[in-house]
Amino acid sequence: IGLSVFKANEKGSIEAAKKLNIDFLYTGPVTASAQGQVDVFNSLIARKFDVITTTSNNPTQLAPALERAMKQGIKVVSYDSDVAPEARDFFIQNTSYPAMGKALVEGVAKYTGPDAEVALLSSTPDATIQNEWINALKAYMAATYPKMKIVTTQYGQSSPSQSLTAGLNILQAYPNIKGIIAPDGAAIVGAAAAIEKLGLTGKVFATGTSDPDAIRQYVKSGTIMESPLWDEVKEGELVMYVARLAANNALKSNDTFTAGDLGEFTVKDKVIVFSEPLVFNKDNIDQYQF
Repeated sequence: IGLSVFKANEKGSIEAAKKLNIDFLYTGPVTASAQGQVDVFNSLIARKFDVITTTSNNPTQLAPALERAMKQGIKVVSYDSDVAPEARDFFIQNTSYPAMGKALVEGVAKYTGPDAEVALLSSTPDATIQNEWINALKAYMAATYPKMKIVTTQYGQSSPSQSLTAGLNILQAYPNIKGIIAPDGAAIVGAAAAIEKLGLTGKVFATGTSDPDAIRQYVKSGTIMESPLWDEVKEGELVMYVARLAANNALKSNDTFTAGDLGEFTVKDKVIVFSEPLVFNKDNIDQYQF
């Protein structure tokens, strides 16, 4: 709780829940802790909720609790960062991994040049979605910019202060770095703040995944030229539509459905892709407030 991207999900979920006759609770651990999530799940199971929706800190550590929920008839919908497939009924993937990998690389490559040294600053080593994006961006980088080099990968624990410290460490230890790719909301803020703190704006560029409110100042200053994400508020709405269909046993493993004004979606092997990457830049970021 307390992270801005999930607050945006909550905002959309509340609006959709009103339309769908859902009694909605937003909860979670106060730190990026898989055990904290398990403790929350155990509480929700004891309270006999109909559906648990979750974004995962660790795909395997969460699985036993969620499988126990499923055995008790509770539907499980993961979104954003997946759990082990056997521990959920459906997964809402923000955007395809190859598309996000491409967007993250291009967010710095256009400004650093094709043979730059870059760093990765992620959340935690076990974070499902960050690792999927990192795998995808490495594949895209190898195919498109073979001379671009990742010189270090560090972690900020989804904490702005720890991410700032990690960003400063990266820039001081690797003075030839031209870009930091930070696929985590706290990490991109920390990376951008570190660049500005060391007076490197215009020389080192950051990109990553964050809600626009958190990075607006860095986009306007030119520290971040591009930052891909998606509309977190609308994603929260979609989570509620899928939760309602799951609760009604109205969604199959391979299916199509309409989610109100969001339009039509496809289910393929229990996975629903929400959208293409939405790239924030100076020209459009003020159109988005979340």
